[in-house]
Formats: sequence, structure tokens, C-alpha cells
Amino acid sequence: MGGKILLLVCIVMAVGVIQAQLSHKGGNCPLRNTVSRCQPNCVSDHQCPSNEKCCSNKCGSMSCAGPSAVNTGSDGGYKNSGRDTGVFCGGIKCSPYEKCEMDRTTKRERCVRT
Repeated sequence: MGGKILLLVCIVMAVGVIQAQLSHKGGNCPLRNTVSRCQPNCVSDHQCPSNEKCCSNKCGSMSCAGPSAVNTGSDGGYKNSGRDTGVFCGGIKCSPYEKCEMDRTTKRERCVRT
């Protein structure tokens, strides 16, 4: 009896992992400070309607937003107004000694040391 329950739990977990991998939507998240809608909160793209993605917003949480037409960071990010050498990566400002790169595991941009 216990073995059957364990097998059922493993199957349910495997289906959940596969569904999560297949639910990643294409496109890039817009810069965090341009996503003004703070509700509803989300954790992954599959919780968002149609082609919207689950992205960081200016409220400090995650919410659904339309994908950006441009990549917001893997090409080095947007340069600041010239006051310093920091770049924006996925809507987050990197330190002057960091650059923006795509994280292969999370499929999102992140700041990494140069």
C-alpha cells in the first residue's frame, strides 16, 4: 500500500515538473520600472493569460505583463544616463563592476561579475 502511494506521488511530481517546463512563454520581460500593474501576483508564466509573462514589477513583486519587443539585458543592458557605468538587467540595476548575462537555468537575465 505504501509503495503505491509513493509511486503516485512521484508520478504527480514528474507531471508537475514537465508541465512547468512546457509552460515557459517566449519573449522577454519589460524593464521592472515599466510594469506598473502590481496585481494579480504570479510565480511563473503559466499563471498569466495568453502571451503575457510573469515579470518583476515596480512594486517589488511579480505580476503578469506583456512581453517586451526588445531584449532588456543579455546584450549588456540599457546604459544609465552617463552618471555611472551600471547597467540594467531584467529591470534590476547591476553594480558598476557587473554585466548582464542570461542564466541558463532560470532563462532570465541576471547581474554577474565582469
